[in-house]
Amino acid sequence: MSWRSKLGMFVLTRQEQRAIAFIVLMLVLGLGTKHYRHTHAGPPNASNKMEKALPTPAMTPAKRP
Repeated sequence: MSWRSKLGMFVLTRQEQRAIAFIVLMLVLGLGTKHYRHTHAGPPNASNKMEKALPTPAMTPAKRP
């Protein structure tokens, strides 16, 4: 049995091919994003200092008339 006849089992419709291509593309983009964020990480806790310094509306008491 040749390898071409074995591949005949995996005949996919156009829609199935597109779905698999989309899943593979999202996987590659996710891994690329993960790698980018890992290599371009900013200084630790740099953004946390700014967030802690500024009060959010949920932290401030509501004013009553």
